[in-house]
Amino acid sequence: MCSMSYHSRNNHSLSAGPVAGFTLIELLVSIAIVSVILTIIVSNQSTYTDNAALSNLSDQIGLTLSQAQAYGIGVRELFPGSSDFSASYGLVFSLLDSGSDSVYLSFADRNGNKLYDGDWSCPTGGISECIEKTDISRGNRIDSLCVVRAADTDICGIGRVDISFIRPNTEAQIIFFDAGGGTLNPPGSIGARVILRSPGALTKSVVIYKTGQISVP
Repeated sequence: MCSMSYHSRNNHSLSAGPVAGFTLIELLVSIAIVSVILTIIVSNQSTYTDNAALSNLSDQIGLTLSQAQAYGIGVRELFPGSSDFSASYGLVFSLLDSGSDSVYLSFADRNGNKLYDGDWSCPTGGISECIEKTDISRGNRIDSLCVVRAADTDICGIGRVDISFIRPNTEAQIIFFDAGGGTLNPPGSIGARVILRSPGALTKSVVIYKTGQISVP
């Protein structure tokens, strides 16, 4: 009797073992599932962060262009006490110089040639046309500059584009430069496109049309 009771209790203990805990295989499967879920979450978070930062950059550029347009068609003194209200205002984007894909400049066109004539280091004050140098952060950069054409076929590979607004017109004055720094006059041009790229290879663009319309698709 005693022997039968012992075996019965022992069998009951063995059959209850797997139910009470995890086997090694179950543990490995659980770890694998958690790893996959965490990988998906981290990947989605990275994409979301990239997209948010790129959207903020494109919105910022669009707003800065709108500000230059407002300055250009309004009566704005070049700087306090200068008594100079004749300048046009604009932005310049360039891929011609090392590091220029991570900045853009706001400028005052003081001589009416529709171009930024200053140094890319953006010295301010005195006779300099540079107003502000804006650094592009979070690893984003200017990927390419394009001519927007009426035929809806952009011409990219542009080296530089200067965009300015001359009082009292709302239209944008757009000057293109090729990859060698020479001025371009592409046929059918209706505007310029600035394509931005994130570290995760996402892209967004800012389009300024000659009519003065600013679009951030």
